[in-house]
Amino acid sequence: MIRSLYSGISGMAAHQTKLNVIGNNIANVNTYGFKASRVVFSDVLYQNLSTATEATNTTGGTNASQLGYGAKVASIDMLNTISSGASTGRALDVYIAGEGYLTVQPTAGANRYTRVGNLKFDALGNLTDGAGSKVMGIPIDAEGNAILDANGTLSMNGLKAINVDPIELEKYTGITIGKSGEITGIKAGDPEFTKGSMPEWLTNLVLPEDTNYTGDVDLVIGYMVRTDSTNVLAKAAVALEPNADIQGGPLTLTRSASGDYSLATGLQNKEGEELDDPEGNYGEPVLKNGILTFPKLPGLKIDTTKLPEDPVAGVFDFGSISIDADKSMLLRVSNEGGGIENVSTPIPFDYSGLMPAEDGPMTIELTDPDTQGKIKLVVQSNLFDAMFTNADPANTVAATKTTIGKIEAGSDTPVTLGYLAISKFANNDGLLQDGNGYFMESANSGEAIASKAGTNGTGGTESANLEMSNVDLSQEFTDMIVAQRGFQANSRIITVSDSILEELINLKR
Repeated sequence: MIRSLYSGISGMAAHQTKLNVIGNNIANVNTYGFKASRVVFSDVLYQNLSTATEATNTTGGTNASQLGYGAKVASIDMLNTISSGASTGRALDVYIAGEGYLTVQPTAGANRYTRVGNLKFDALGNLTDGAGSKVMGIPIDAEGNAILDANGTLSMNGLKAINVDPIELEKYTGITIGKSGEITGIKAGDPEFTKGSMPEWLTNLVLPEDTNYTGDVDLVIGYMVRTDSTNVLAKAAVALEPNADIQGGPLTLTRSASGDYSLATGLQNKEGEELDDPEGNYGEPVLKNGILTFPKLPGLKIDTTKLPEDPVAGVFDFGSISIDADKSMLLRVSNEGGGIENVSTPIPFDYSGLMPAEDGPMTIELTDPDTQGKIKLVVQSNLFDAMFTNADPANTVAATKTTIGKIEAGSDTPVTLGYLAISKFANNDGLLQDGNGYFMESANSGEAIASKAGTNGTGGTESANLEMSNVDLSQEFTDMIVAQRGFQANSRIITVSDSILEELINLKR
């Protein structure tokens, strides 16, 4: 058989591979982080028809005569040129402006490397890429500093998946990625108490770190008034200030068919005097934004939006208003939801076990029985004891209220949540492509070494950008034309060889 047939076949196969590579490149022209490939051909083997001879005194030397057997694909090379970043406007998109790869783990222990930095936090606080793989980071200390070896690098075994407690994550805003791969968020400052007109015995007020209290803080000391704690409707709809000068009952509200409200008579002040007005039922009721008040009952509010809508005309029993049998201390504060909380000492309040051996500071913890919210007061023990013991020298049931200060949000502070691990290889061209924009180590790439972005030959990181594909369309179309013509030329070799064989066969007629 004519050897040119097989040479033509090998050439067509090689050019077909080149077209396959070109097609893959063009398909990924808009794929973030994609690296184009190229095909390099080489000749296959040769048959020596005659060997070379050296020159003598009488004859000249001759060259070898060799017959080639076609072409093959010598290599498919990945072009690891770095493309420009495309602005996305999304803070957790990251572009590596130089060499290096993000390290991710699709499954535990299986490292992959990528330059596609579309990152996000999942519901469990894990930093993941677009495919859901966990992003690996450099461990940080308590102050947010990266923990690295002495030479500024870290092996793959030293990396940890970046994770932020989901409860804490909700407290951060403006999460972004800096030039060194640091992930930072802005955390609202812990609420702070600003002292106002504080009594002499009160030294300080201490808030828990996770408090949601805000606004003015009112201190009430004495005998508090309360609604019936077992009455569900009262707990939902009635707001009674603990120092209100109201007692007795029944606290019964009537709503007429026309939507007018009235309270049953029987409420008294702490001196036992009747408060109802014969001419107007505790004064003309005022209904504003669903809140019902009465001029002669200051400190009492009824939220009519919490009352059953059916029937329209109805009677609502809130129980009665009672006075505590013992003195207590209470802080009246607002929470961020706009509700009022009464953070108080227990009843009776026995603080003898808190008193220091000598006069000095004493800490008293107050708790809201409904929300379990807590505040601590630091007091001067001897002054507090004298005040609380004599708070009611006339043995009356008065309770005094004083605004002692204000709770305000503290200053916002930036917090480092983690550091991206940027991995580098001795031979980037030796990496294996694994799909999804991932690369794998190979025997010829060398082992990955991680460091902070912008150090040890790695590029810095730029937030709100993603790396574009490095496919050059003009080059790909040119290569497509060359491959097409090469394929056609090789097919012509087969056609011509076939014609010669046909002529040979026709010699015998």
